[in-house]
Amino acid sequence: MPNTGKPSPNCHLCRRRRVKCDLGRPQCQRCIKYGVPCLGYRDEQDVRFQHADAATFERRRRKKKDAAAAEREEGEAAWQIVGVALSPETASPASWASSPSSHASWSSSWSSPSSVSSSVSSSVSLPSPLLRSVRQHWTVECIPLVLGCYSSIPFLPGLFRGVGEDHCLVRTGQVFARAYVMNRSPSGADHRELSSYLGKALASVSRAIQDPETYTSDATIVAVWLLGNYELLMGGLDRRSFISRDEQPPSEGQSWHIHSKGLISLLRARGDRQLYTRSGRQIFWVMHNIIQIQCTITNSPCPPEFARWLTITEHTQQPGEALPVRTGRYIASACSLLSRMMPIVRRGDMPAACGIYEEILNRCDQAELTMLEWIQSSSALDTAPEHRPGEGPVSSYFWNCWRSARIKLQHMVLLLANLVSHAPGCPFEPGSLAARRQLCMDIIVSAAADVVEGIPGALDAVDGEADSPAAYFAAVRLVWPLSHVHIVPSAPRDLRIAAGLALRRIGREKGILTALRPRPGSAGFPLEALAGLPIGDDLGM
Repeated sequence: MPNTGKPSPNCHLCRRRRVKCDLGRPQCQRCIKYGVPCLGYRDEQDVRFQHADAATFERRRRKKKDAAAAEREEGEAAWQIVGVALSPETASPASWASSPSSHASWSSSWSSPSSVSSSVSSSVSLPSPLLRSVRQHWTVECIPLVLGCYSSIPFLPGLFRGVGEDHCLVRTGQVFARAYVMNRSPSGADHRELSSYLGKALASVSRAIQDPETYTSDATIVAVWLLGNYELLMGGLDRRSFISRDEQPPSEGQSWHIHSKGLISLLRARGDRQLYTRSGRQIFWVMHNIIQIQCTITNSPCPPEFARWLTITEHTQQPGEALPVRTGRYIASACSLLSRMMPIVRRGDMPAACGIYEEILNRCDQAELTMLEWIQSSSALDTAPEHRPGEGPVSSYFWNCWRSARIKLQHMVLLLANLVSHAPGCPFEPGSLAARRQLCMDIIVSAAADVVEGIPGALDAVDGEADSPAAYFAAVRLVWPLSHVHIVPSAPRDLRIAAGLALRRIGREKGILTALRPRPGSAGFPLEALAGLPIGDDLGM
């Protein structure tokens, strides 16, 4: 009996299972529920019923056969071009990792059909063939997208080369890429699918950490780092930067802080030997910087191992490492001072503030003097061009990290001086306290101005490729420095407004939701510490 019913529009897997498909695009949710990628749908031309009898069937068969033969004879050269572009080898993860530039060339050649048709017509004169749409799962593009976002990190392509689909590095890359695309086009966001892939990524990373053979591997620590970057995309970092460690439990339980602590544990497990290989040393600098940011945010001392590791890198210093070493030492000193000042100033403990005031000033001045002497020395002037002030994105990023820590440190010294000046029977001269407050203000103004001046160079330089993954990395490196400029009430108002506008632009245009969630820097401090500063003017986003 002939089938006279309506053809099934279900996806391939739902038709094979004989279950009802929800017809979701580009993938149905039922397949995602089963934990398998949806293979897509049949072409609309394949599900169209046609009247057929013996005569029409034979005529149609002969017509298709003749058309196929003519197409093979006349369009061989044209289809060779298309075949090379769509060959499975060029779409494999291994080939993406070995040649990241292939993604750009593939995208540019297929961004408009005219580029294909022009190349075809130039070699063979024939009517344009009917190009049927190519349907593939979104996970195929995840690895190229991750490599595009972090194109300036040299060790990533080698790590992705040859890994399987169920590897923790690939799983975390899928989660990061999916979040990046969702934030750039939230109208079609599918959070249920993202949650499913996040669960798989977390389970895969957990298995890698529990495995003694992969616990200290490069791929495992980079997978944890990618999870932290996913949290930055999704706004998982609640940057309550001006609270003491006693007030940290809600923030400490957040995913970004958990991943940062995981990085510390993995660095400790990898030990000193990681600093004696090229890839291990490159990975160390990336993770070291993230952990120092986390310590600055939580006002905690840096891990004690950092001092030994920085000494090793200084004794075996490679070209371009002088700036990371110096800024790393300064930020470590700043974190140690912040961990002592923050609880005392937050409590308004004036006797304790008077007791630590001279020690804090001496250590702060020593850190400033050491850094400034290095900047003026020949070692700083002889640094490679890409690591000089204002020359190259790597240099700009490390200088901004130093400026950000400097702004926060000097702001807390300013609050400490205010608190000491209000103490009964203050043992310090009012003139010296006023001079210290003015010095802190001058340093904050200078550092904040340098951060804001770098906004056009970091964001506008990639405006021609605003939708490219490279624009993401340029923007994410500004989030932490701009946040401190925006929330610190001792910074000039015009600079705070400019920093807030840049953060809003980063969050909305680049999809980095953490940039939209800065916390005020004056909330919770006693009025004595905030004397002379604008109160209640936090310039909310």
